[in-house]
Amino acid sequence: MLSVIGIGPGSQAMMTMEAIEALQAAEIVVGYKTYTHLVKAFTGDKQVIKTGMCREIERCQAAIELAQAGHNVALISSGDAGIYGMAGLVLELVSKQKLDVEVRL
Repeated sequence: MLSVIGIGPGSQAMMTMEAIEALQAAEIVVGYKTYTHLVKAFTGDKQVIKTGMCREIERCQAAIELAQAGHNVALISSGDAGIYGMAGLVLELVSKQKLDVEVRL
């Protein structure tokens, strides 16, 4: 499963409980390196895949491939994942590639 998670405006106190629970349940976390540091308290010793700026497609594709391989993956983005976040790109890639991946928003 691939959970696309919005981490809010940057403060852990402003994250939803659903986002925190999804991060804690994930085996692997994928995200922009700055955002991965913001959620470190919830990722523990999980595998975290970090990329730099302007690598959104690469992040999404990596998360999709890991989910296809059977991993529970959390892809993080700032704010609301569905608005200016990664959800649209993930859904577009899954659709274009005709993949059978469970995506949770």
